[in-house]
Amino acid sequence: MRENSQAPFSKYGFFNFKAISRHSSSLIESFNVKTPSQETPVKNLSGGNIQKILLARELSRKPKVIVAAQPTRGLDIGATEYVHHRLLEQRAEGTAILLISEDLDEILNLSDRIIVIYEGEIMGEVKTAQATPEGLGLLMAGVREGSGAEQA
Repeated sequence: MRENSQAPFSKYGFFNFKAISRHSSSLIESFNVKTPSQETPVKNLSGGNIQKILLARELSRKPKVIVAAQPTRGLDIGATEYVHHRLLEQRAEGTAILLISEDLDEILNLSDRIIVIYEGEIMGEVKTAQATPEGLGLLMAGVREGSGAEQA
């Protein structure tokens, strides 16, 4: 039995509700989740607060790798900035992040390097410092030559 991986939230199959409640309250506070109470169902929260809960769940586990697929789709500006800030914090802590996004500004602001895939084929890899929206747009359209962005 992997007791260590379940402590302090359960022991021998029994939940420790006090520990779960304390941990939940801590995450709600540290991730600035706006909720009427800890017992409020997630489905009753805004999209931004739901995304914060997902971030809290994943980041509290101290991951070495994060796959963030469309992390800000449908979020307002404030929630988008919050998600970006948290992802940048994780990157600064050494977490590897694979960002999958259709938002070119998001990609340019969060990435160290960009790989463009078109119709299942890698069209190119570009260092973010050398990337231009025009060059990336050409790669996204399937154009390799004359992309205006030096390949990494």
